[in-house]
Amino acid sequence: MINFILDCGRFRFVAVVLFLLFTASVATKPAHAQTVQDVVTSVENHYRDITDLTSKVIQKNDLKSIGKAQKYEGTLFIKKPGRLRLEFSNGQLILIDGKAALFYSSKSEQVIKKTFTDFEHMNIPVAFLLGAAHIRDDFDVLQADPKAPRDLELLPRKPGAAMKKMRLRVDDTGRIMELMIFDKSGNTTTITFTDIREGTGVDDQRFVFKAPKGTEIIEQ
Repeated sequence: MINFILDCGRFRFVAVVLFLLFTASVATKPAHAQTVQDVVTSVENHYRDITDLTSKVIQKNDLKSIGKAQKYEGTLFIKKPGRLRLEFSNGQLILIDGKAALFYSSKSEQVIKKTFTDFEHMNIPVAFLLGAAHIRDDFDVLQADPKAPRDLELLPRKPGAAMKKMRLRVDDTGRIMELMIFDKSGNTTTITFTDIREGTGVDDQRFVFKAPKGTEIIEQ
């Protein structure tokens, strides 16, 4: 009887040791590493599936060429196909209706209308989201930091691209939370997205702009 009790004690001891060794090995086992292609695919799938989104936006411009920094806050609306509205709290408005881009300033009482075929050349950083479902068509993609696999660095393939490179911070669902654009003059634009809502049914009237009476309209 005594031997049986001792044997049971040894069994429990061995079982505890094996359990601790097993759990330790599980804890130290590295998680499945996400490749660049994994992350890019998650982004492309995410933006391919959504029909519209709204978000609060903070845009910071570091203009090294003139030694100046700027900060703007605003609200972003996007709806497929190809429509975007960005309202800044300082009275500036950017609107893309699928055919042209409008830049309105309540301070200068002017509207500048430009027609584009390439979102990148609009010089509107947030317009990148309109093409986020097709990243690999226009960019070579790298992981800038192995310790942050969901931070992507995008290098434009077009020789005459307006930007030098772009960095994206992406969450686990493929949603872009922040983007940073580096231009060829050394300036950077950082845009952070918060309070993101998707598939809420943004009204088409959001993308219709009627200039206030007395506004000067300039077409380029």
